Amino acid sequence: MKVQDPDNSSKTIYEQWIGLSNSPKIGRLGGGGSDYAAFVQHIGVPAADMSFGEGYPVYHSMYDEFVWMEKFGDPLFRRHVAVSSVWGLVALRLADDEFLPFDYQSYAVDLGKSARDLEDEISNKGINLSPLFNSIDELSKAATKIHNQKKNIDKAKGWTSMWRTDHAKVRELNDRLMMTERAFTDSDGLFRSPWYKHLIYGPSKHNDYGSKSFPGIDDAIEKAEDLKTAQSWQLVQHEIWRVARAVKHASLVLNGELT
Repeated sequence: MKVQDPDNSSKTIYEQWIGLSNSPKIGRLGGGGSDYAAFVQHIGVPAADMSFGEGYPVYHSMYDEFVWMEKFGDPLFRRHVAVSSVWGLVALRLADDEFLPFDYQSYAVDLGKSARDLEDEISNKGINLSPLFNSIDELSKAATKIHNQKKNIDKAKGWTSMWRTDHAKVRELNDRLMMTERAFTDSDGLFRSPWYKHLIYGPSKHNDYGSKSFPGIDDAIEKAEDLKTAQSWQLVQHEIWRVARAVKHASLVLNGELT
């Protein structure tokens, strides 16, 4: 709400963004071919990727250089200044906000949708998805709980009593928010690509820049459909248990029961 749109001086970037859709969304990170892969995919550190537009004709070509950008891509570099301003404000919020702005309630909602899509895909294969759904329910409850804890700390503090904040409690809550993403990783990684440790979101097998929910499960399903054996479908069930265990661990971390 604070950065002016470089292409429309009467609106902020946020106003312009929400005007493009009735329900604008922040897409998931997951592709392995980007700079954030080592953070998100390997060690489970939350990350963001922000930019203007979907791409441009000279991307990754010999013409993708300063002169083209100065003459055609972004004359006067207004968009560069705007994006830098947004990044700066994000950095300030991460550094100065009392609570980290991580929302695991929406995370749980997205996981629930992905699980239902998975259920539709393999509903006739005799696969038990109850462990996955149960773990997502637990994550949703843990996310609601920590959200309420943040609200209660704010209410107890009040605008005239900032010096009465329980700093140890705030720090402990932020540690839980910070470490939860790492709980979605597994030391064994994905079967086809063990360097990728994140079991919830990962690169698509056939598109390194694409993103898949439950990439290990997706790979196991593709293999089972090719082999058409009972053993291959048992591997799908195994991958579901692995993901459910990771989501369960994330719930425990969010609740402060596991570090």
